[in-house]
Amino acid sequence: MTTTFDEARVVAPAGSEWSPVIGETTIRLGQYLERIGKLKTPEAVTRVRDDALAIVRNCRPFTSATDDTRTGLTIGYVQSGKTMSMTTVSALARDNGCRIIILLAGVTTNLLQQNADRFQKDLREASGRPSAWRILNSAKGFGEHAVRDLQRAAEDWRDGSFREEDKKTLLYLVLKNHTHLDGLASLLSKVDLRGIPALILDDEADQAGLNTKPNAVEASTTYKRIARVRAALPNHTYLQYTATPQAPLLIALDDMLSPAFAELVRPGDGYTGGQTFFGVDANPALVHAIPAHDLDVSATEEPPETLLSAMRVFFVGAAVGGLRNQPRPISMLIHPSQHQDDHKRYLAWVQAIIGRWTTGLRSQDSDERTDTLAEFRPAYNDLRTTDSTLPTFDELVVQLRRCVSDVHLSEVNSSNGNDQVDWDNAETHILVGGEKLNRGFTVEGLTVTYMPRSAGDWNADTIQQRARFFGYKQAYLSLCRLYLHPDVIHAYRSYVRHEEDVRTQLAQHRGRPLREWRRAFFLDSQLKPTRKNVLADPYYRISADHEWFLQEQPHLDPEASARNGVMLREFEAGLIFEADEAFFKHRVATAPLAPLFRDVLLAYQVRGGDVADWYGQLVTLRDILDDNPEAQVLVMKMDAGLSRARSVDARAGALKLHQGRSSAKGEGKYPGDAKMHDTTFVTLQIHWLRISNVPDLKNPVPAIAVHIHTKLRKDDVIAQGQ
Repeated sequence: MTTTFDEARVVAPAGSEWSPVIGETTIRLGQYLERIGKLKTPEAVTRVRDDALAIVRNCRPFTSATDDTRTGLTIGYVQSGKTMSMTTVSALARDNGCRIIILLAGVTTNLLQQNADRFQKDLREASGRPSAWRILNSAKGFGEHAVRDLQRAAEDWRDGSFREEDKKTLLYLVLKNHTHLDGLASLLSKVDLRGIPALILDDEADQAGLNTKPNAVEASTTYKRIARVRAALPNHTYLQYTATPQAPLLIALDDMLSPAFAELVRPGDGYTGGQTFFGVDANPALVHAIPAHDLDVSATEEPPETLLSAMRVFFVGAAVGGLRNQPRPISMLIHPSQHQDDHKRYLAWVQAIIGRWTTGLRSQDSDERTDTLAEFRPAYNDLRTTDSTLPTFDELVVQLRRCVSDVHLSEVNSSNGNDQVDWDNAETHILVGGEKLNRGFTVEGLTVTYMPRSAGDWNADTIQQRARFFGYKQAYLSLCRLYLHPDVIHAYRSYVRHEEDVRTQLAQHRGRPLREWRRAFFLDSQLKPTRKNVLADPYYRISADHEWFLQEQPHLDPEASARNGVMLREFEAGLIFEADEAFFKHRVATAPLAPLFRDVLLAYQVRGGDVADWYGQLVTLRDILDDNPEAQVLVMKMDAGLSRARSVDARAGALKLHQGRSSAKGEGKYPGDAKMHDTTFVTLQIHWLRISNVPDLKNPVPAIAVHIHTKLRKDDVIAQGQ
């Protein structure tokens, strides 16, 4: 299967303010990452570096001593290498004069330590001199020594006699927790940092840091602490990183965390994400739906049969991996729910199952061994559907016995404080847990996931962040299997399309201010884009069975109405309209949809209550053109272009655009404007109106109606007022 990602990175997007240089730190980092195998080829190094250049180019220039701040958003895929991007951006920032870098490294200590280990090792290896970086971790606190370090560094940064390469970069690794953030803010506020360029990297930016009280007088605690940190850095860029950008994109535009720009991080070769498992070309053998009778285990003492099936597939795959020597380690993830009682129940089942299989595979009784091995043959046959080069089953017997008996079990949740998995302690692992196995947690060599957990509140970003099974797995994809709740499978299949729609729109918008981007995108009707407590304004939905857009407030903005009128008159002048008995007194013409969409509809301005619905039409029309660039539209001049009388309802502030059906009897009676559309094409109705009860309005006023048949439509979500 071939998966296509974003277009090649444009090295110099429009509107760039400055041109960062690739210096020694960035060059050495690329060489180091290639040498240790994190980046496999020079082309991979170039890809990561080009993405980082595009991101840094949008930041405030680190060469400028002028105080100001900027907020940006960087979007990757789940498990695709955002940490490597942050590391490369940090190296570029140092090369271009950034003095302070702060990494807000998640909300759990395991994520803080995971990021700290990677950053410290990679950046110090890349610098070529240990003195280049001073790295401090909030888990150890910021004492008086930290204040002295910052004060001395600030003096050195301002000292023109110091060589640039001898000036330290201070890197603060901070838990996104109000106590840790308070400690950092207190430290920064003790030193005059005016004119000192800084960079704040917010990992998993849609989590914890956003204001969860957007309509309250006082903001939420962590948000206030982030504001305090930002206030202590007069010259900085706040760069958000996430794979699920719905919340940062939908918060109010005047929020301090609303991004001014967005950049995309491209995955490398071998990445297997949503398209691989849930896209239209995905291999159905990779994903299994857990049946209803295996989802509710509260009333049974026996493990669900699909859990047994998943474990058998995992162990056969582990035996294959043992012979091939990849992946190493190899692991299985079991995520039953957020409840720790469920974790213990599943862990007990897994222990009992492994104990029985270990006894059977090591038994001196040949019949018992044969019977136990026979349990694994269906799993072997399952893997053969995706891997035609499997060793024979008999060749796997010894490895299978070893994998089953030597597997290491880990319960990962808050109750036991077990944040870390010792991946070097065994070659084969099974992890059981809940929330701590969600966002940001990397499961090494994950091949089989068993997740009977439901879709819950159907928040799109939350469900996507549970996808620990995404990652760089192409080399052993044939051994991977997902066992999921049927609702979750539906959610992931819907999310894939939503994710690509958002990324495509942002790629097309690259180089322009994000405030100008229309927040309108596809989202399945069951999914919510994000949790409601971070959105000051609600979002609108346009459902798939909503066939008509009717402009009901064309009178609100006379200037917009005048501009729309000029565009529509010019468009009409380029068409040949004809009579058609099927459409009564109206006149029709057929035209290509693409130029109409590009030159007229995108520029057409609507106001008030028409906005959200109109954005939904634009998203849908663009999707139709993506599927069929040659699509046609039926253009209809209502009443042959004569003006039609309308009045605005004072209470609703809107008019009724469509004329109803005729009350006359007989075969030729008029069925109403709503019936005037093509059954194959998109239909655009152009109405010219005489609005009688709106003063200072120049008649005739243009208004449009667009019909898109249900079979061409998909569910949309649109941010209100954007």
